[in-house]
Amino acid sequence: MAQFSGLIPKLDPYARSFNAERAARVTMARRKLEPKGAAPGLSILVLHKDRPELLARLWLGFTKLRSLCAREGIDVELLLGDTGSTNPETLALLDGPPEGIEVTRGMQYQFSRCNNDLFEKSRYATALFMNNDVFIDERPEGVVEAYRELVADPELGAVGVVLLFEDGTVQHAGVEFLQTPELFAVPYHPGTHQPQVHQFGESFDSAAATGAFLMTPSDLYARSGGFDERYAAECQDIDYCLRLRRVGLGIRTMAVGPIYHVENGTREPGEENWADRALFVRRWSSFVECITP
Repeated sequence: MAQFSGLIPKLDPYARSFNAERAARVTMARRKLEPKGAAPGLSILVLHKDRPELLARLWLGFTKLRSLCAREGIDVELLLGDTGSTNPETLALLDGPPEGIEVTRGMQYQFSRCNNDLFEKSRYATALFMNNDVFIDERPEGVVEAYRELVADPELGAVGVVLLFEDGTVQHAGVEFLQTPELFAVPYHPGTHQPQVHQFGESFDSAAATGAFLMTPSDLYARSGGFDERYAAECQDIDYCLRLRRVGLGIRTMAVGPIYHVENGTREPGEENWADRALFVRRWSSFVECITP
């Protein structure tokens, strides 16, 4: 496995092959996922409930992306898991999805488990976990650029992108960790609601990337056990990224143009899960201390 930790001397013990193999054995205990074949292409996995306006825009964004991918010679699919929609307009959209979309109904929402279930249905060598309230329709080229960045660099474990609120301010530009004694190692989004500082085309290393747009090799996701289903609502995406970093792989965030994220499009605003955060801190605080400058 490629080594990435040479940039951080404190992480050398984590990058040795013995530790990488041990980490793979431990994480496989989370869930045994079938490794995907080597067929190149992109599988996009999205969970959804009601909110027909979000679903309609997701359909539009994927249609544009699929047309672009056809010109670029990239196979792409979208796997949508519906977690209990009852809205008539939403049900009509689910009945007639655009070509290239497979809908799975009747899922009971739990972010990690549902995404792992969808992953079992995916066909391609790269997976993109994306929220239903992320809009790629204005510049689907950004998804292709992230895809090409990931598949070209074997030292990368995952790629995220800069996400914007619809007012143009930053929603996500990578993940960092709080350093205060009371909240040490709790992940947060630096620069949120601030003007964007990263220039178009810029890419940079990140501690982790949000599951709202998280692209990763499918084989790596399967071998590492996927999203940990012990997290009920939060932190499973950051936990996954740190598992990648622990075995020497990098996380990169790219500024690929306007990709918007409504945030909490199907979740109650302000809903927080401190049990998940406590689990994350217990598991990762020592590692966060190592990787924090």
